[in-house]
Formats: sequence, structure tokens, C-alpha cells
Amino acid sequence: FRLRTTTLRRNTCSEKKTGYIWRRPVGKIINLKRYAICANQPKCYYRMAVCLDGKKVCICLPLTGLLLCCLYSILLKEPKTRFASRDFKGGDDLFEVNSYVNNSMSLEYDDPARRLSSSAIGKNTEQWNERVSKGRSKHIEQKRLPNAIIIGVKKGGTRALLEFLKIHPKIKACPWEVHFFDTDKNYELGLDWYREQMPESYKGDITVEKTPAYFVRDKVPQRVYKMSKSVKLIAIVRNPVERAISDYVQVTHRRHGVLPPFERYVTNDKTGKVLRTSIGLIRIGVYVKHLRNWLKYFPISQLHFVNGDDLITNPAKELQAVEKFLNIEPFIKKDNFYINQTKRFPCISRSFKLKKENSGCLSESKGRPHPSIRSDIRKLLEDYFRPYNEEFYKEVGRDFHW
Repeated sequence: FRLRTTTLRRNTCSEKKTGYIWRRPVGKIINLKRYAICANQPKCYYRMAVCLDGKKVCICLPLTGLLLCCLYSILLKEPKTRFASRDFKGGDDLFEVNSYVNNSMSLEYDDPARRLSSSAIGKNTEQWNERVSKGRSKHIEQKRLPNAIIIGVKKGGTRALLEFLKIHPKIKACPWEVHFFDTDKNYELGLDWYREQMPESYKGDITVEKTPAYFVRDKVPQRVYKMSKSVKLIAIVRNPVERAISDYVQVTHRRHGVLPPFERYVTNDKTGKVLRTSIGLIRIGVYVKHLRNWLKYFPISQLHFVNGDDLITNPAKELQAVEKFLNIEPFIKKDNFYINQTKRFPCISRSFKLKKENSGCLSESKGRPHPSIRSDIRKLLEDYFRPYNEEFYKEVGRDFHW
């Protein structure tokens, strides 16, 4: 059917536009529910009443979708929940919900007075998610701003950490690095755009985003704080010397080996006794400097540091600590992992009943062998990082023994 209806745009009801109701797969029924929500109908699983050329028309789902939605309503045990109308002066609410009359629902087209104005959008995660959730069931998936962010560090094991965390059924992870807070072009698109990059989740799930560059960019902590004062921050750190070598291996691979040998790359004189401390390979490993930038806005209790070296040898222990930090029930166990004998890198056990994408090992780029480094250069790096490491241990209250 082709009809005049309302569409969901930027989490508000837009102007009336011509839209389509498609025979979507059962897995896409959520799209139909979004139409219903935007049209002031919070429960519309098996039919939707619309106004078409002044006439009331009922559009039904395909039989399979109808049966599935009926079962869904039965499981909810409250298919006809009533919602009170709200005052829309000032545009502080997303939509008005009409009462059920004779088991049917009336539909009013959206008008500007009933839309959420851009100025009324919540300034932090809690306000935002509360507003877009009004009148919706906790059983409905929707996109939400993250309540946990993996902020770093580069080549510390962020990808492994994210993939392993996805074992937990409460974790909903964005599959790519968004670079929202560290890239001005993306940040200027606003929270609307950022939220759209997130996966759909239920109320009570933990939405996680990962961008390792966040930890070392000076402007990021303030931007994250403006989004949410209570967001939980996770950083995975490893021996800064090993991290620098791993970073060098990745850069060399991407540039097809055009870099000079590691020893020449990290020093800036012919004697090889002075480090180039301004380059990213070394600068990123001074964790305490970057941490203090974050502590200007967040208490240390909102930051959790994962030992990247231990994540390789004992992933379950580190992940259980993250579960506790996120305040979610324990789920991840030692039996969920095994060690790949070729790369000596942990993989998710295939015997564990998981979604297909959560089974097996990470990509071939993970666990690349490191080149042999001259002992004098390694000692030079260790001596440079040692005082910074000691300060870092004091700040986080944990000795990583680097």
C-alpha cells in the first residue's frame, strides 16, 4: 500500500511524507513498530489504522508476521497498555499516545506542536534515552547512546576486548570505530548521528563503542563529559615497550615495509641513544599523562583499566573484572576460550553456544609476530617509560609489573 504516513527521523516525528509499508521479513518487524510509535500508536503489532484520503484504512501484516506478533503480545501479557496523554506545550515530549477505543486505535498525523524540538533534546545520555523511550516497552529494541566506551589504547588489545565482551548477552557493541569525539567533522553531526551508529538494544543492555584514539586526544574527555557524566570508560593497556613494537609492526604492514628498522625509527641521532619521544609510538605509551587529562572530568571510579598482557594469557579473569565494573551479572567463564597454538592468542571456544559471528578466532592481523629488537634499544625504552609507569600505577591503584 502506498499511503501518507509519518516517518521516524532524528528520533522525532517529521513532516507528513509519502511512505511505503513493505512486506518486510519477520526480522524487520521492528521497522513497522517504529511507524506505529511515530504515529502515536505504542502497541501496533497486528494491524495499524491510518488515515488515507479522509478514510480509515486498516493495514494488516502478512500471516507469518501476524502470528509472530500475536505470540509476542501474548508473551508480553499486556498488549493493550493504556498511556496517559501529555502536555505538549514547549515540545518537551516525543509523542502523544491515544487511548484504545473498542480494541482499535485512532491515529493523528504529526504536527509541529507535538514534535520534540531540537532545543529540547537531552544534553546527556540519561535525558536522551529517557525521552526517546517514553511510552515504549522495555521489550522493544532501539538505538541508544553508549553507556560504556572503550577509549583505548591503540595496539593494546581493544578489538580482542570488544569481541570477547560480546559473549555476554547484555553487551551490545558497535562493530566499527566511530571516531565521534576525536574527529571534528563527525562531532559536528551531533548526538543524533552518533546514536544512529549504535546497535539496537533493550533497556538494561550495555551499549559499547570502541575508538582507541579517544584516550590520547586532549579534547575528547570534555566532549564525552558533555554527553554523559556517568558513562563508564574502559581502557586496555599493556607494556608500553611491547605496545610500541606492535604499533610499529602494524604501521609497517600498512605502508608495505617502507619504514626504516625499528631501532632507527625510534631514535633521532646516529648513536641511537636519544629517543624520538614526540612520535606516536612512544607518546601513546606515556599512559599517566593521558589519564590525568581524563581525570579532569571523570573520577577514577568511572575508569577501568584492563591488563592487555593478561587478556592474552587469562582472558576470563580480565573480562570478569569488566563485568563487575559494568555491574552486569557474571556470565563469561574460562571455558569460553582456548589458545590458538599457532599464534598463541586466545580464541572463543566453538563448543560454546554463541551466535556465529562470536565464534572462533580474530582476524589474521591479530597476533602478528614481533621483530627482534636490539637489547640496548629495548633498555632505552624501558628506562624512559619506567618513571611514567610508576606514576600510572599510583593513579589507578594497580601494579602492572612492566
